[in-house]
Amino acid sequence: MSEGKKEVSFRYVFPGDLRDLYVNGAWGGITPRGELYLHLYSERQPVPKTTIHEIASDGSLGAETGRETGGDVVRIVQTSVVMKVETARLLRDWLDERIDRMENMFTKQKERD
Repeated sequence: MSEGKKEVSFRYVFPGDLRDLYVNGAWGGITPRGELYLHLYSERQPVPKTTIHEIASDGSLGAETGRETGGDVVRIVQTSVVMKVETARLLRDWLDERIDRMENMFTKQKERD
């Protein structure tokens, strides 16, 4: 940025492998370097590792007689993020602003209904 310039523009570049993520929650903490780490995950029921079925006398697939799963709920870690505390504060402030906007929109909508 040159001296005396009063504005700067940012160009946003989206990589070809960008994907949208649905997030149910986060897990994380503080790194040994004093940065925040955050794992964003989605939750679902587990897909069985194995199912066992009877074979009917006619050779067709019969009733399920057994199942092996990997827990009650699966948390799929979608992405991990590491940031400095300053960035975490900016992200928090950004989220607070968006949440306030959403709540105001919902309040106005209820008032109209």
